[in-house]
Amino acid sequence: MRLGNFVKKEQDRDRAEVENLCGVLVHARPDRLSAVREELGRLPGVEIHAANPEGKLVVTVEDAEGHWAGSTITRFNEVAGVLSVALVYHHFDTFSEGEIVP
Repeated sequence: MRLGNFVKKEQDRDRAEVENLCGVLVHARPDRLSAVREELGRLPGVEIHAANPEGKLVVTVEDAEGHWAGSTITRFNEVAGVLSVALVYHHFDTFSEGEIVP
């Protein structure tokens, strides 16, 4: 599973070396859309950009203090009403200790 491999590699890296930004497409049951939006929006580093009545949501996830983006995305599957989760974009920046990050 690609997401599992991504999460494993991410957790093995030193937090000071990488910053992740992920684009995710979430498909939720239309009758649970409001509840899914609310629960996903409470997760650290999550921002919901768009949703349609059919239950599709466009979401970005960034690393947050103490939370890897990949681990947060994995939690999406635990939300009642979520049918599928697809990582469609991943960008990461690496930097060295002592480097100034804008």
